[in-house]
Amino acid sequence: MVVRSLNSCVLLGHKWFGVDINKEDIVDTFETFVWEPAIVKLNVLTAASEAACLILSVDETIKNPKSGANNPPGALPGMGRGRGRPR
Repeated sequence: MVVRSLNSCVLLGHKWFGVDINKEDIVDTFETFVWEPAIVKLNVLTAASEAACLILSVDETIKNPKSGANNPPGALPGMGRGRGRPR
């Protein structure tokens, strides 16, 4: 019922209407001074872009071809710091 009422308000051109969970009805969020959704959207976009940058930096580090060129002398290619399990 609430979603239907909100949809009808949006179709009538009321762009500031939203759901009031305390009254279980729709309200004009501009008149009731509800600003949190805008702040939440900014925080979500900031967090998502930071996560994407972090993923890309890790991906670039893993795929860096120069990282394999710094093997210590005597190390077998493709092996890490340890020599693996003894046989």
